[in-house]
Amino acid sequence: MTIEQASIGKGQVIGMHYSLYGVDGSLIESTENRAPVLFLYGERDVLAALQRALDGKVVGDTATVEIPAGQAYGRHYPERIQRLPRKRVDNGKQQSFRVGQIIQIDAGKGRRQRALVVKVGKFNLDLDTNHPLAGQDLRFDVTITEVRPATDSEIAHGHAHGPGGHPH
Repeated sequence: MTIEQASIGKGQVIGMHYSLYGVDGSLIESTENRAPVLFLYGERDVLAALQRALDGKVVGDTATVEIPAGQAYGRHYPERIQRLPRKRVDNGKQQSFRVGQIIQIDAGKGRRQRALVVKVGKFNLDLDTNHPLAGQDLRFDVTITEVRPATDSEIAHGHAHGPGGHPH
């Protein structure tokens, strides 16, 4: 008698290790030497295109998934690069900024937005508010480490709990 393994699908919490590569083959990030990432299938924690490619997989399965920019983080919008007065960004505190730094800026109505510093001037900063991976085709090398039914609490909260997920 064999025990059937749970396969990835709706209502499942998935654990995975992954390595993410850019179109040029350069490693962008990896979970190697870290705990696997946990996510609730069907929620926004992981790209929808990646989730679809993993549908039906079981623990131990591996996959290489190529995702075009349009299905990943979208295209890069040049108009999302903007010049702002430094005093608007740091409230006149004369902070030091460096190219490549990720900062949070006021997006209005009490919201904050991530921005990449692309140029530092004496009075202004040029900031890119595109997602850092916008405009890039991506490749994921994935190994499935866990597939289990989501708890009622995870479903209610819309994300995985516990190690590698979101603790409460």
